[in-house]
Amino acid sequence: MEIEIGNFTRVKGNAVYTEVTIYTDPDSGGENVSLYLKLPYQHEAKLVELEKLAKNEAIKQLRAAADWLAENCC
Repeated sequence: MEIEIGNFTRVKGNAVYTEVTIYTDPDSGGENVSLYLKLPYQHEAKLVELEKLAKNEAIKQLRAAADWLAENCC
């Protein structure tokens, strides 16, 4: 599994947008999930901190989606 983070785009206020793609089978060029996230932004934040925040938020959102599917599917 691999996680790729796109560019950060600052928006009005204290937020940035980014795309996070999670590749579930990168060796075969297989499946992936892309999330478009709005993250809080502090002017003092370093790129590595934003990347860590993006990864953590993507994992949190993916878990929430899996939980929702488990409760509402079939």
